[in-house]
Amino acid sequence: MPAGCLHSPARLCLLKARHIIVVGFSFLALVGAAAAAVPAGAGVAPASPAYPVGERFTFTATAVGFLPIGTVWMEVTTGSFEQTPTFVFNGRCFGDFKLYLADVRVSSHLSARTDQSLFHCIEQFGSERRGRRLMFDWQSNLVRYVRLERDNVTYKLRREVPVSPDVLDVFGCAFRTRRLFRSFATNSAVEIKVIETERVFHLRAIVADRKPLTVPGIGTFDAARIRFEALNLKSNEVFKGLLDLDKDIQIWVDTSTCTPLYMCSKVPFGIVRPTVEVILKEWKTVPGFEPVLLKTNTFLPRAFAAPRQE
Repeated sequence: MPAGCLHSPARLCLLKARHIIVVGFSFLALVGAAAAAVPAGAGVAPASPAYPVGERFTFTATAVGFLPIGTVWMEVTTGSFEQTPTFVFNGRCFGDFKLYLADVRVSSHLSARTDQSLFHCIEQFGSERRGRRLMFDWQSNLVRYVRLERDNVTYKLRREVPVSPDVLDVFGCAFRTRRLFRSFATNSAVEIKVIETERVFHLRAIVADRKPLTVPGIGTFDAARIRFEALNLKSNEVFKGLLDLDKDIQIWVDTSTCTPLYMCSKVPFGIVRPTVEVILKEWKTVPGFEPVLLKTNTFLPRAFAAPRQE
């Protein structure tokens, strides 16, 4: 691998695109989903209704408005973890820059019985091999954070983090709260707790704006912009955002399904800060979870499966 490739702008932008997707999907449905936040000591509500199993998304990622840096896929499926049936949420971010190949995969398991996070992992393949996992032990209310060692085979326990029953992994939390959406009134907010690796963030997500948003090749949606803030900062600490993203990350979501349409964030790279954008390109919907389109909408059938129209 050429010298300096590990810190190339292409690699950095692609990894930031992955981060934007993870964070964007994690906060897209927090607003108006107060019913999904379980008060401390109140236990965990049973899963209801069903998740949109079979749903699939494709996003494109670009830098400075026109440079393609990768493609992101997501899907909802089912599986199991330690003999517990689960809903599984998979994501993949891929970019091939000839001198550098990045293939990043994200997966979260939520219990089909309790909706609690059971397992979360981020694995990187290609020119670099990295990996980290979170395993939730709800008998002890602990999260075990393990990381891939330099031998690219062994995972080593890094830390055990005490958590309350309402803590979710940063990726799976979106899918859990997304289906419990209630409203997107401007300035409405909800609080939730998520764990990234070694720390639990107590966050407030707020609806900052709401207006029609056109997604090229798909259509026009009633969309809301989400901003978020941390409530459990230490003294003199400044919240910089999850996964090293700027706190000013923009997240626009469809209000009828709480699905991310457009996300962007600035990427610090030396003295410049190029903007990385992630835009919805294709959306395979399932019955009961189709988006509601604005009357003025026009869309390409290839990008959308049977949307509802009002």
